Amino acid sequence: MNDIILVILKVLPIILLLILGVWMRKTAFISADTIRGMTVITMNISLPCILFLTFFRAELEPELLILSAVIFAACILEFALGFLIKKLQKSTNQFYPSLFTTFLTGPIGFPLFIAYFGAANLYKLAILDVGNSFFIFTVLTVFLSIVSCSVNSTEKSNILTHLKNLLKSPLTISMFLGILISLSGYRPTIESFPAATALMEAVSLMSSAAFPMTLLIIGYELPFNYKNFRKTISAVFIRLTMMLSIAYLINTFVIVMWLGLDKTYQAALYTMFILPPPFIIPLSIVGECEHKKYVLDFISLHLIVSLFAFVILMYLF
Repeated sequence: MNDIILVILKVLPIILLLILGVWMRKTAFISADTIRGMTVITMNISLPCILFLTFFRAELEPELLILSAVIFAACILEFALGFLIKKLQKSTNQFYPSLFTTFLTGPIGFPLFIAYFGAANLYKLAILDVGNSFFIFTVLTVFLSIVSCSVNSTEKSNILTHLKNLLKSPLTISMFLGILISLSGYRPTIESFPAATALMEAVSLMSSAAFPMTLLIIGYELPFNYKNFRKTISAVFIRLTMMLSIAYLINTFVIVMWLGLDKTYQAALYTMFILPPPFIIPLSIVGECEHKKYVLDFISLHLIVSLFAFVILMYLF
């Protein structure tokens, strides 16, 4: 019993920051324009800083990149299963398949994982997120660019455009720069220069603001309008069941049997696979309609379920 209380206490700061974000919206403590400004700073400066530091300080082995490829392949499988689930449930929601693939790793997964395992182990989750992010900014964004709230689909976007956006993203640049330096073995040389040490300290200070700001933003943006709660919660549990089944297979055959990695990698995998789909899905939907509102309700409800699932998962670990 004491173990589960300790897990709850570690997750509690994250819950409190989300609630604070909700309170700031309900009371109009800050405006939507302020939140948009915070989002720009977080996505383009703070989160890239923490991703760079995470990989820069990690002792990475080239074979770990296999995990990124496995997660990308898993996202493709999940996406295909999303279309199958849509067909079986006879859903008319054109965005439905996107809810059964990819994960909200950076904004929620990273704070949860750090709360329990510490920042020194974050790279074990971040290396998995490379495959997740690559799928989001290629396959998923292409899909979202050809569906909309209108009856007629929007004009198809060239996949090269999405690849260019991915390569220009501060998150991608910081992630791969950190990975390259770590794999090159030049980190001690770089750290030996006083100017580089000062720069790393500045990056570290900027990264410390990433998670509090992210959680406040998510809390502020979360919708709480569950008119179709029963229908939504059933879909959430279908996704969760599917994800945990796939995670079990990856854990058994890739992490344990093939790569022989430790339990922290296993925890990172399961942490990722209990997370909700990313908010880039509703943000990418053109127009306003009931189907888009369902997507928002699904993600916000899944987020609450994920927090409970993480507590249970860490108690079992």
